[in-house]
Amino acid sequence: MDFFTASILGTIIGTILMILIYTYLYVVYRERYIGHWLLGWLILFLRGVFLDSGIFDWTNSVTGFTCFQVLIIMAILIYVWGIYIFIGKPIKIWWIYAALGTSVLSFIFTIMDLPITYKLFPPAWFGGITAIWLGIIFMRHLKVSKVSKQILAFAYTLWGMHSLDMPFFIDVSWFVPWGYLIDCILRLIVALCTLVVYFENIRLDLVQKEAQYRLLAENAIDIIYRYRVSPEAYFEYISPSVLAVTGYTPEEYYSDPRLMLHLTHPDDVSQLCNFLQNPSCSRSFPLAFRLTRKDQSTIWVEQTGVPFYAEDGTMLALEGIIRDITFRKKMEYIASRADRMNTVGEMAASVAHEIRNPLTTVRGYLQLLLSKKEFDRYRDNFELMIDELDRTNTIIREYLCLAKDKRADLKICSLNKIIESLFPLIQADAVASKIAVSLDLSEIPELQLDENEIRQLLLNLVRNGLEAMPSGGCLNIRTFWDNDKAVLSVSDHGPGMPEYIFNNLGTPFLTTKDNGTGLGLPMCYRIANRHQADIDVKTSESGTTFYIRFNHPLASN
Repeated sequence: MDFFTASILGTIIGTILMILIYTYLYVVYRERYIGHWLLGWLILFLRGVFLDSGIFDWTNSVTGFTCFQVLIIMAILIYVWGIYIFIGKPIKIWWIYAALGTSVLSFIFTIMDLPITYKLFPPAWFGGITAIWLGIIFMRHLKVSKVSKQILAFAYTLWGMHSLDMPFFIDVSWFVPWGYLIDCILRLIVALCTLVVYFENIRLDLVQKEAQYRLLAENAIDIIYRYRVSPEAYFEYISPSVLAVTGYTPEEYYSDPRLMLHLTHPDDVSQLCNFLQNPSCSRSFPLAFRLTRKDQSTIWVEQTGVPFYAEDGTMLALEGIIRDITFRKKMEYIASRADRMNTVGEMAASVAHEIRNPLTTVRGYLQLLLSKKEFDRYRDNFELMIDELDRTNTIIREYLCLAKDKRADLKICSLNKIIESLFPLIQADAVASKIAVSLDLSEIPELQLDENEIRQLLLNLVRNGLEAMPSGGCLNIRTFWDNDKAVLSVSDHGPGMPEYIFNNLGTPFLTTKDNGTGLGLPMCYRIANRHQADIDVKTSESGTTFYIRFNHPLASN
């Protein structure tokens, strides 16, 4: 085998290797530009097998030379198209015009039977200029390391310069095999550098996507975590939002893998443990449980998790999301309470009047009998029955106040003036109970209120506060402006509410008083709801405070 044949064979083998590499990449990644590069190398391979190898004498044939220059131009166009896709830009239409012009010029030189140098000049220079241009494009637009860009650009430039000199050396017999060998080496360098740049570009894309995903995770409101279960339990990752939700930093969770379990409300620990043993159930039924924050406040969270198992079925890790649903739970509670109030209202509207009529008749007959002398010896019994009937009527009257269809008669008025008008009555009740009352009214704007209902709400809260301090104390009534809302607060210094009462505030007939009806607070919630106001309650061993927050009329509009 002579040197010329060896150089041609080396070019073909190098091209085959690159075709195999690009075929593998295309099958694995399915990138369009890899498909274009693969097609370009296939065309160069066909040219090398059928024309450069000498199987066909194309240099002295119009058809053969036309095929030669068409294969070159097609390979160049397809390769350039792939490059444009790779750098993320649309191919320019003038490439088509340049290819057509080169083909026409080459065909004219061919039919004029000019020397081979002139025939090869158009396609060779078209390919050479294109290769040099590609080197410049890579240097400008590739976002990879500087060394990789420089090597690839330099290889393309050398390949382009070698293509430019081909027409001048095609007739130099001693240089032709060296020319093919140089072309083979440059092709391999270009192809290998393209692969290096491709994989580096893939690596940079992965780094960028990882940074994006990390940014999403670290800025998400929900807690995103990965918890290693086996062989040792610990948090592999927990997002920074855990600080806002629980008050503890991610570093504290990394140092104490059982911190989440320790923060769980004692009543919910068992269901959390069951969740960890069988987390797949959370995909259809997310786990809701309570956590104790660092500031000792209690919040509701909802957790979903996706388990990862080893081949033997052992759970290795758990990935999931923890979401703060405290506000949702509060809304569900308010909706539930509203439903209960609606039910009570419907019952009140349909039953209360029917009950009061016979009670009125019974009370009238008792008063009639009480007026007769022959029943004087039963006077105490009759008075007791009348008192009980009056008490029953009082309960029914409060019951009717919960009627669903009642609407507040809202008018623009001053909350402070309503409180001041009631203060003498409040003070009289307080003095009778040996309790001090303080009034602290700040300047607040006028509100849309039903005066009668606000009086009733205030009296109910005040009487609850007075009854919460049987041993004396101080009752504080305040108004102030907070977060674009007018706030009325009533505070007592009693022992606070039991947990079961606090968790069910607003439930009808729920009371701790021996003679209470359990309808005072439900009535307050009903009145607040008709005024589109919120009731917030804070209770502790040092007392209880009710906050009623009214929207400003302008803010609500």
